[in-house]
Amino acid sequence: MDTFPYDRLAEKIPLFGGSLLEVPEKIKEMAFDIRLKAGQPLSVCGREGIFYLREEGGVTRALTEDLLRVSPGEMQEIFLKICDHSVFSHEREIQKGYVLMDSHFRVGLCGTAVLETGKVKSFRDISTLVFRISREIQGCGDRLFLDGVDLSGGVLLVGAPSSGKTTLLRDITRSLSAGKFSPARRVAVLDERGEIEGDFDLGPSADVLKNCPKREAFDIALRMLSPEFLICDELSSDDLEDVRQSVFAGVPLIASIHGDREDVIRRPLCKSLLETGAFKTVITLTGRSHPGEIFRIERRTGDVNETVWGTVDHDERAVSGSAKVG
Repeated sequence: MDTFPYDRLAEKIPLFGGSLLEVPEKIKEMAFDIRLKAGQPLSVCGREGIFYLREEGGVTRALTEDLLRVSPGEMQEIFLKICDHSVFSHEREIQKGYVLMDSHFRVGLCGTAVLETGKVKSFRDISTLVFRISREIQGCGDRLFLDGVDLSGGVLLVGAPSSGKTTLLRDITRSLSAGKFSPARRVAVLDERGEIEGDFDLGPSADVLKNCPKREAFDIALRMLSPEFLICDELSSDDLEDVRQSVFAGVPLIASIHGDREDVIRRPLCKSLLETGAFKTVITLTGRSHPGEIFRIERRTGDVNETVWGTVDHDERAVSGSAKVG
């Protein structure tokens, strides 16, 4: 894993880009996100924990007096800059707790919620900005194709935050779109937050609906794009009806949800999604220590979950067959 994804993002962060680029290479390689909090030290978070930047360069795990801190005024200035000084144009994103910077980078935010009829209308007094680092791990989804997983029955990816769900979705999309293991397939990517595509190449047969609410994106994709597969990140309970519609339309859905690998089926959302009949395969990811790595693959047969492949390393398996993609 190289430092390019980190460097590409760091150089775009107002006021602190130079300092962030001076972080040691090892920290850059393992970083998940860059965090700015008003009145607190600038930090980089990754597989090995949280590192704080020093004013004179370098990083440390300790809360010392010489750390590079972000003032409330700097926080507001940065927020305005990542919104291109047009907060209104990002209003729909902000309502959901993020800003899409330069159409590629998702920035999570915290502050004081402004409510209207009980729903979040906006945020004021922004206190935290979390710059998510998007990565590409080509080949992380190959196991599904080489092990003969039936993608045409729908696949649900389950993993904790920063476990590589989006990274895995990205690689599966590219393999289908480019025909890496079978004839190329038409793929509609419902990329509401702009994270699946980012500024990566998803192949010639992937049509990306970016920054479009899931409900509208499902409808547009099924009616207008004639996809052979739908790809969607971070499903919620609000998406259950749209998932059912994909089943009625006969288009396989490959999607992800947040969840713990040890308690997948007991989670109410996961159970509800499986009850739609949209997912014949459930994949749990190892976790943030190994982003994009598959921990378990389970096949759904009626009300029974049969483990087909367990936690087996690539080098210990004999590869046979190929994925079924319809």
